[in-house]
Amino acid sequence: MTPTTAPTPADSPASGSRSLALAGLLALGHCIAFADRNLPGVAAPLLKRDLGLTDSELGLLMGPAFAVLYAAGMLLTLPMAHSPRRFRLLAGCVATWALGMVGFALAGSFAGLLAARALVGLGQAAFVPLALGLIVEDAAPRWRARSMAIFTAGSAIGRSVALLLGGLLLALLANWGPSLGLAHWRLMFLAMTVPNVILIVALLRCRERPPQSQAPVASLSQIVGWLRRRPLLAVLYLYGAGGSVLVVQTIGAWAPSVLNREQGLLPATAALAFGALLLVASPLGHLLAGSLVDTRRRLTPTAIVAGGLLLALPLLWALPLADSAGAASVMMALISLASGCAAVAALAGLPAMLPASLRATAVRLFLVYITVTGVGLGPFLAGVVSDGMGQGGRGLSLALRLVCASVALSAAVAAWLGRNGWRQAAEEATA
Repeated sequence: MTPTTAPTPADSPASGSRSLALAGLLALGHCIAFADRNLPGVAAPLLKRDLGLTDSELGLLMGPAFAVLYAAGMLLTLPMAHSPRRFRLLAGCVATWALGMVGFALAGSFAGLLAARALVGLGQAAFVPLALGLIVEDAAPRWRARSMAIFTAGSAIGRSVALLLGGLLLALLANWGPSLGLAHWRLMFLAMTVPNVILIVALLRCRERPPQSQAPVASLSQIVGWLRRRPLLAVLYLYGAGGSVLVVQTIGAWAPSVLNREQGLLPATAALAFGALLLVASPLGHLLAGSLVDTRRRLTPTAIVAGGLLLALPLLWALPLADSAGAASVMMALISLASGCAAVAALAGLPAMLPASLRATAVRLFLVYITVTGVGLGPFLAGVVSDGMGQGGRGLSLALRLVCASVALSAAVAAWLGRNGWRQAAEEATA
């Protein structure tokens, strides 16, 4: 149940503990959401084999099919930001994407898979902004980035859970599928809906937390007005953030397929191998970003974004040269750590440079943007490039190098150029 304590001073240790506890609760939901979101990547080798899908079609399932309704739903649910029943709304979100999971498991065609995947995106659309709104509203400024990092670490852990638990279920269910009349990857999707039911019950038992502010949600014209005053900062910041998320999502989506095709691992083994490393690497990157943003005041979030992407570059270049499954897994896990650190720094740095009245709307629009660019575009673009390079050899890892390295380099440059603009905007926001 959500912690509910007597009011405490905003910067007191008790307030910080309460904020971190709330972030931990919501991070659990974020973890489950990302586990479900990333399951198609775990099943990708089997989807390709059983249904004859191309890499472009797989990329469409992992990216645009989820991202389109996710982005639209996030905008349509903007009025929910100040709802007095936010935990019930969160439970409704979980129920919707759970139905999408069941639909994906039972779909008999590519069109059915697309529709089910879109329903998962629609269900998850309001979850993240509602949860982030609760965290930003509750956390004192000195705890905000760490609270947000705990929440976003849930997404990193969820990606690992998808790989580890999904891989384990694929291995365990391999012999059960024929007797039940369903492919074992379909059984995996059905089994992974069970945590959703538990999460729904937990959210419905939480005591609602009425919004502290009943101020009207900022309009799109107000956001546009802020952007027009700082057009260069907006372009540089958004490009750096979008590039960071694109690298994270593209590597995470295609890593099991790289290990399966290029290193000869079975789909279940590939998911387990990468998931075990990612379970350590990704949360470490998220928590590192939160700590750096909170404690290293001279180091702007944009500088952290640039540094993380630059650290990922040599690993991206070396990925097609990996001579073993272990080496490829370590490289992709370290890429996820570095680019994940950059992505979280971009998210954590956003509220600080905005007036308080714009934050809720701006964060939601920011999430729409990074979902469309990172989640929607990255995996799909890599699939298209991979198809163009052919199915044999190291075509997939070469496609990942081409797409991710070029984006990482250009996004790092953009983020570095935006560091002074971010500092000026942050100073104005706190004036």
